[in-house]
Amino acid sequence: MSTVSTVNGGISFWYAQEGTPAPREPLPGDASADVCIVGGGYTGLWTAYYLKKAVPFLNITVLEAKFCGYGASGRNGGWLYNGIA
Repeated sequence: MSTVSTVNGGISFWYAQEGTPAPREPLPGDASADVCIVGGGYTGLWTAYYLKKAVPFLNITVLEAKFCGYGASGRNGGWLYNGIA
């Protein structure tokens, strides 16, 4: 694990404790997919998951500029409140 400097409000508590994923090499050459999802946050990953579950034969690719969970999705603390906010 390595550290990645962030400008999007900092990394999540979880990544701060464990370290961030090591950067990967850019994709070599051309690639093809039936569906390409840009963004590895909650929306992108859940979209890929349920799309694959609904249509198993699809070739789905998720592209993420930093690492999955980098932005707001990674900093979600999952707060619950049983009153009126």
